[in-house]
Amino acid sequence: MNRETIYAVVDLETTGTNIKDGDRIIQFGCALVQNGKIIQTISQDVNPLRDVPTKIQHLTHITADQLELAPIFEDLAPTLVEILSGTVFVAHNINFDLPFLNGELTRVGLQPLDLAGIDTVELAQIILPEAPSYRLQDLTQLLEIEHDNPHQADSDALVTAKLFLKLSARLQALPSVTLNRLSELGEGLLRQTGDFFTDTAQQMREKSQPLPNELLIQEEIALRKPAPVDFEIYPGSSYAAQYPVTEAEKKRLLKPHLKWRKAQATMMDLIHDNFESETPEPLLIEAATGLGKTIGYLLPYSYRMSRDHKLVVATSTTLLQEQILTQAKPLLERLVGRQINAAVVKSASHYIDLHRFELSLRLPHKNRMIRLLQMKILVWLTQTTTGDLDELNLTSYKTPFFVSIQHRGLASLNPQAPFYHEDFLRRLTHRQQQAELLVTNHAYLASHADEQQIWGPKPYLVLDEAQNMVFNVQTISQETWSLSSWQFWAQKGLQYTTGAQTNNLVRLFPAETPQNRSLKLLHKTLGKLTRTLAHLETYLTEQFEPDEPTDGQTFSERYLNPDEVIQFVNASQREFGQLNRELLTIQDHFLALRYALEDQLARYTESDLAIWQSFENELNLLLADVDHYQRFEQLFIATKPQERHALAIQITRPSQPSQLPQFKLHWQLLSAGPQMQQVLSHFEPVTLTGATLAVNGHFDYLKREFGFTEEQALQTKKLRSPFRFKQQARFYIAEDGPVQKELTPSDYHQQVAAQVMTLIANNPHQTLILFNANQTLEQVYYALGRAGLSLDREVLAQGITGSAEKITKRFMLGHDSVLLATSSFVSGVDFPEAALEMVILVQLPFDAPNALQTRVRYAQLAAQGINPFKAEALPKATIRLRQSFGRLIRTPNDHGLFICLDPRLLTTQYGQQMRRALPASLPQKAAPVQTIRELSDLFWLNSD
Repeated sequence: MNRETIYAVVDLETTGTNIKDGDRIIQFGCALVQNGKIIQTISQDVNPLRDVPTKIQHLTHITADQLELAPIFEDLAPTLVEILSGTVFVAHNINFDLPFLNGELTRVGLQPLDLAGIDTVELAQIILPEAPSYRLQDLTQLLEIEHDNPHQADSDALVTAKLFLKLSARLQALPSVTLNRLSELGEGLLRQTGDFFTDTAQQMREKSQPLPNELLIQEEIALRKPAPVDFEIYPGSSYAAQYPVTEAEKKRLLKPHLKWRKAQATMMDLIHDNFESETPEPLLIEAATGLGKTIGYLLPYSYRMSRDHKLVVATSTTLLQEQILTQAKPLLERLVGRQINAAVVKSASHYIDLHRFELSLRLPHKNRMIRLLQMKILVWLTQTTTGDLDELNLTSYKTPFFVSIQHRGLASLNPQAPFYHEDFLRRLTHRQQQAELLVTNHAYLASHADEQQIWGPKPYLVLDEAQNMVFNVQTISQETWSLSSWQFWAQKGLQYTTGAQTNNLVRLFPAETPQNRSLKLLHKTLGKLTRTLAHLETYLTEQFEPDEPTDGQTFSERYLNPDEVIQFVNASQREFGQLNRELLTIQDHFLALRYALEDQLARYTESDLAIWQSFENELNLLLADVDHYQRFEQLFIATKPQERHALAIQITRPSQPSQLPQFKLHWQLLSAGPQMQQVLSHFEPVTLTGATLAVNGHFDYLKREFGFTEEQALQTKKLRSPFRFKQQARFYIAEDGPVQKELTPSDYHQQVAAQVMTLIANNPHQTLILFNANQTLEQVYYALGRAGLSLDREVLAQGITGSAEKITKRFMLGHDSVLLATSSFVSGVDFPEAALEMVILVQLPFDAPNALQTRVRYAQLAAQGINPFKAEALPKATIRLRQSFGRLIRTPNDHGLFICLDPRLLTTQYGQQMRRALPASLPQKAAPVQTIRELSDLFWLNSD
């Protein structure tokens, strides 16, 4: 492949995806590319001599009448062969287009095309590492390529050719060290995609381009230089040194950036006046959607915060963190006329360890997906200034490969090791020390509130979406530790460290080497670990044997009462002490072996390194879980057990008699109020805010969950929304919605899917569908796929098509997309105007009653004489119902529908109570689903 090569960029439209089932080509599109230019385009309809499914006609806008007079494939085939012969075949998902075309050629008696091929999906995944989606229409939007007729072969082929040219140009602009690395890793990519990287690297070597000024080279890896940080704060021409006290001053400050909102100004004054008083008090402010609460709290604090007295803002999601830093902060800077130095604070595991990644490049990865990820990261490192792996928008970061390259914290760094001075976490820590605004998440804050070196002395604190801190606090204050998983990992490690195993590390560190002693001690300690775990399991079984499982369950549980918890804590101190010593020893010897391997990498064969890599993957899973275990131990041992703690022992019985039972310990803090008060004690009086903090008009539930007593001072305020819900929205309740407890799981899933299809089919509005249970979400997702919905609309599903962050970004790019998600989407995400137009709530948002943490909490509340439903379940579900509706109307220009399929809103007393929690001006109507669809169509017609 060179500049004279002709690339045939091809797209096919077909009647379906399986040629063996009789599917046929209905349109052929091709754009020929040579010397960096499109030299010819070809478009041809094809008569398939069979019916074209209605859904395909709807998707492609290719009609049966249009195809009736078109030539058949047999007549076109020789011409297509002639056009494509001698070219390199390029397609967006080449493993569909090329095999399908060859199948058609074989069917009419011609030889299949023997062409080199390039896949533009893989090219884009590597060259555009931060893209949220690699669908053709999303890439064209990202790169500003005009795409007039998606899903028509001529248009798709032309824009794929333009995409190919843009990707090629970006590839050629990469530094030579990166191109060389990509060339080395390209083997195993689809077709000859890897060869394209090799040929491009060769062409650019001949040009010998200088390294761009913004890059540096370290250990043959190109890195973007850190952006210079100006730690001084330079006021601009509009700088206002004092808080705008009067309404006139505020209006002058906000104009023309923001529309005047009286409620937002009230929120600003509440915060400002509180800290101007001699005795500031905690604030609890319900700031309804549309009020502009982020600027409502950032602006008054901007006149108080400094490098030495920081403002910490804790949010519920990483997406909200990003929105504050990329949207709210720049707006705040324009308002106050000065620079705001800010930094994000989150776990070290979010960041790449450059030394570990460079080592991964030297190990022999055969896995295609690992090579693809390595290539993606190499390009990303020429772009990122943060090293935050979340920027890659991946579906999962829990694979052994990512475990091996994630950062272990500053304490793991060696000042003499490569990349020490380029380490992203070191840079971030410096930024955090110099910042005046720190943005973190609820979980991190709850676990690190006492670390003054992060926050500085007595900082200010805002808990945004404070109700989610309450919802998450049980998760923050609970841990599930799987003893059986640790047994498995330790046993695998033993196999690799013994000479009796065929593939073992003795080959790498034989008896005459000093590393052999570390290997023997590692083996010995892994054996000790398995015995310590076995002792714990035996003790659990003998002392607290759970009841036998009933009703066909495969697991059983035992909840320990407070006396039993204390008994277990006292009896297990020795085992936990041994575990800590064994883990430290394992980690020390493992690192010693890894450093020895790195120092002498050249002396090892590829098979030797493959053995080490397999061993490291297993041990990394154990070591990656150490933080998780230590958190369990901290909650379990360090916290004095009392009635607000619960411990559950869960044993999963195997389906096969030869298998061993699986042991898990679940430790939970039932009443988090005292812990939350401990968190808040490290900060100035806190500002708690969110759009849905009240239940039935009062704050009793949230005050109790945060541990505020009647004697404590606490200012509360409810600020109303400026939206006109009567004109902007409708709330419909399905009278004929499926009742889950009256149906089998299969029937329930089918009925939900059928009703969802009734509501969204041929209804091109951005739709969010919220579920309580992952199983229901999954079954409905696949049912919608079988019904053909995904042929003409993008259907996204949390945990199936991507992580929450990834599918959120993809959904924001959509025009008529459908997003299936769980309760994690009920808050903290802004989908303004056409980005979200319909919310369907499948079930009332109660906690899953069968979830372990729910059962533990409810059982303990009941044991204390507290009604779990009234005290816990109903208030949480009511707030989540308000949050679900709150996703819909985010600006004064929004219009949307909120639909609930759960008839309990109509048939139960608590359902009627929950309905009253929604805005009084929101029109509500109960009707059958078919009627709701008709009313929906009428609403959109009138809105348009």
